[in-house]
Amino acid sequence: MKLGKRSISISLVAMLLIGMAAIFPAKAVTTTLYINPAASVFDTSTMGIGSNFTIHVAVADVTNMFAYEFRVGFNNDTLKLLSATRPAGNFMDPVDPANQFVPVWKLAEEGTGSTATFQIAHLGFTLLAPEAGRTGGGDIVELKFQVRAVPFFGGSITNVFDLRDTKLADTSAAPITHTAIDGTYELDYAAVTPTQFLSATSYTIIPGAPVVGNPSAFFDIYVDINDLAFGSWVVGIEFKLAYNGTLIQYDGVAVDPYLAGFGSIYMVPVIQGVRGDGLDYLYTAVVLLPQISPPATWTNPISGTGHLLKFTFEVIHQEAFPWVATSPMDVYDDKFANILAEDVPHFKDPVDGLVTINGFVVGRNIDLYDQYPAPFGGQGPNMPSDMFWPQKQVELYAAVTYNLWPVQQKLVGFEVRDPHGNVVAILTATTDANGIAHTFYRIPWPCDDPESLFGVWTVTATVDIACVVVNDTMSFHFDYLVHWYKVTTDKDTYAHGETISVTVEFGSHAQQPHQVLITVDLLDELGYSIGIATTYLTVQGTVYCQLKNYTVTLPIYINKWVVAGIGTLHVNAYSDWPTLGGSPWAPEYVPAPTVTILPA
Repeated sequence: MKLGKRSISISLVAMLLIGMAAIFPAKAVTTTLYINPAASVFDTSTMGIGSNFTIHVAVADVTNMFAYEFRVGFNNDTLKLLSATRPAGNFMDPVDPANQFVPVWKLAEEGTGSTATFQIAHLGFTLLAPEAGRTGGGDIVELKFQVRAVPFFGGSITNVFDLRDTKLADTSAAPITHTAIDGTYELDYAAVTPTQFLSATSYTIIPGAPVVGNPSAFFDIYVDINDLAFGSWVVGIEFKLAYNGTLIQYDGVAVDPYLAGFGSIYMVPVIQGVRGDGLDYLYTAVVLLPQISPPATWTNPISGTGHLLKFTFEVIHQEAFPWVATSPMDVYDDKFANILAEDVPHFKDPVDGLVTINGFVVGRNIDLYDQYPAPFGGQGPNMPSDMFWPQKQVELYAAVTYNLWPVQQKLVGFEVRDPHGNVVAILTATTDANGIAHTFYRIPWPCDDPESLFGVWTVTATVDIACVVVNDTMSFHFDYLVHWYKVTTDKDTYAHGETISVTVEFGSHAQQPHQVLITVDLLDELGYSIGIATTYLTVQGTVYCQLKNYTVTLPIYINKWVVAGIGTLHVNAYSDWPTLGGSPWAPEYVPAPTVTILPA
């Protein structure tokens, strides 16, 4: 009995299912060509101008697919199409690489709707016999994009990956009915992590003639903004600047051209006061006025690194050498405000500056210096000079005075020694009507190991003033302007369509500003130039006897025509492009780094 009941139950279920199938017929499977992912959503905390991302064109639920052709359009004001590739292992990858044909593969097709702000890529591919048609689904094309624009404060940027003119065909060249589904892109504003801070510059009055009451008593101190992110949307900055009012006095302030470059600036009139520790202080603020109004709208907030304000001071107290005194340039109570008048935290406390006032010199005196302007040329007793590089001529000067008055027609001796203590030059010159003796020599560059002369050179100058010999010394570094450390890449192996990220690290002894053009040229295994990446930067501000470190990262894109094998990086530093009169600052980096480029 139990077995019979079970058989009846199974029959009833079967009848019910058959009846329901008649009422609800099976849903037809629809082939789709679509963007994968359907929505690419990012924010500015991880994506900025120059950032890259990829999307795929994919097919689903297809039977016997043998070929495809489509166009994809997008707004190229906000995105740049870097490449369109068929990655290894894609749904339409042939078993035999010989069994394929690409009738069209254009990243930017002219006409067909392309405009200055809208770009269309036209891509087509077919398998060749004896390949079999493909059934199922998967990615068929990878598109690599680069971000060209970021949203304003609180906003977003959107784009549509518009699939159009889509065609799929089977092994008999018959069209495959399908649905094309577009994709979307969105980049949203995200509050950035604060990186900015204020700093004040420093200044030194070198030993020499008294400055109080003279034009040389005036000097400038800059309050700078450092590493202010565009995404913080800062339009207002306020601060206080404290100093020793017994040594220097405030004379005036001006908005720096760097800050004025962002638009119209309102500077709050300076308020002067004395704080609890006895230091005088200045209190002010700068506000970037709206670039569009009404309503008040900002399109370019204060950002980057540069001078905000230039404060002019005057030395009002100085005593005789070896007296020396200092005044802090203490930046404090700093605040930042965005376009909604909201407080933006600073990254770290301000970096203070320092004013150093050396005493004036009386009696017998000789001051040895070179052609560089003060304070870079060794001006002052036993002060060092900025660096020199190979075959550069060194102009030697000696100012001879007695009670600050020039001593004329005096013989001055100059002795030059290399880093090993060897005498390289011994020279004599006579002071002129201004008490200045002048001579010169050129740093040797022998054919046998010239770099052995790199290091600290020393010059000594002496003069007999009324039977008393006085002297002064000056030292300087001799080296290439650019001192290579290392060159690295983000990885060792690359495929076509990828970008090599090359990081160059170097140092410099330069105290004064010099332009450096860093170039990276990648040659493939056959010696063809794959691409050249360059950047300008300025080296300066080195502390004497120390190398200041610099790091730059440059991208090189690997085009599909680059041959597989070992690529070699050639890294150089120039004063400018040779066609613009530039020349190398240093030998090419050795040994030349290499990378492996895989076959397509």
